[in-house]
Amino acid sequence: MEQARSIARDIYTAETYRTASEEHAITRDIFAQYLFDEQNFYNDIQQYLSNRIPKIRRRFDDDRLAPSFHCDIAEHCLKRIQRPIAYPVSTCIRLLENSVQEEGLFRIASAHYKQKRFIAELDLQIINEKTKLQELGYDAYIPANALKQYLRELPECLLTEALFPQWNEIPSLR
Repeated sequence: MEQARSIARDIYTAETYRTASEEHAITRDIFAQYLFDEQNFYNDIQQYLSNRIPKIRRRFDDDRLAPSFHCDIAEHCLKRIQRPIAYPVSTCIRLLENSVQEEGLFRIASAHYKQKRFIAELDLQIINEKTKLQELGYDAYIPANALKQYLRELPECLLTEALFPQWNEIPSLR
């Protein structure tokens, strides 16, 4: 009986040592396979994204309802809304038509939270062309300040050096 236990212990020890000696090779092979699978996975993802990103960019560029604040005015007018005047400019001017006699129209600041809401409405283009200022519940200072903010935040100045000769021709047009 003692001899059987001794043989079993020797077999167990031999198997344990054999497994321990092969552990490096087994781990190396499994780890190498893991790295290979990871590389294939990320290559597939990279290929998928490289095919999809240009399509996604085109969808963003072609979106008519993309925000107009902080956007290039030429891109907004020509690509998105296909009108000669930017939506925030035309909307603010239209809403201010009956308010030009208002005292300090472009000097007096408006309520910050109301202006923020109005700008969000302009960005979403949800103000109808027939809507009057009174229907929106705003005073005239809100669209006036929004117009100033829109022009101030344009990525490129309206009075660029490239247009300087044309701006100088304006007085002679009379």
